[in-house]
Amino acid sequence: MTRLLNPSWSGRHVQTVHGPADLTRTEVAQILSTVLERPITAERITDEAMYAQLTASGMPPRLADPVLGMSTGLRADFTPEQPRTPITTTPTTLMSWAYETLTLALT
Repeated sequence: MTRLLNPSWSGRHVQTVHGPADLTRTEVAQILSTVLERPITAERITDEAMYAQLTASGMPPRLADPVLGMSTGLRADFTPEQPRTPITTTPTTLMSWAYETLTLALT
């Protein structure tokens, strides 16, 4: 995080940014249901259906392909390339982000 906030740093570096906890898709749906005050469910769809939804929402194919790749990469037995450490972990929870950012974007 410090690299992101340092105005004097320049260059290129790949670094994972983890939230404070790993969440299942069901846990994410429960958190969003609470914040948005409406039922949200996690539902597995085919890769083709996900790609179609991404592009139908306006995402160009050159972006939809890597987003789909990230999703398929999170299937069974996923191990992050970079482990959670104090350097890679942000204290912002999904719930606090959703209350502070998502609800504003949806109003």
